[in-house]
Amino acid sequence: MALNLADRIAVRPTIVARCTGVVTNYALYILGNVNATEGQLGWARNAIRTPVSVGDAVSWHVLNQADYIADGSGISDATLTGAVEAAINAHFITEPA
Repeated sequence: MALNLADRIAVRPTIVARCTGVVTNYALYILGNVNATEGQLGWARNAIRTPVSVGDAVSWHVLNQADYIADGSGISDATLTGAVEAAINAHFITEPA
């Protein structure tokens, strides 16, 4: 069952900071990866400059994922990391045409 908007707003304060931490770690990983694509590097550079903003934006996608809906704010760090990275790859990293 999906969370309604009121539920998402209520739980966001417990998840945004954790999402921001994952965003920062993922961005640093990409920046250090010699095989990173142009799209990944562009996203990572922006994420390092504005991690709180990016973490905030990513949190909305995470709140809609099955793992979060099942576990709520008690979602494990490993599961949250997977959910954040999946959301970033699906919704934020774009490759040039």
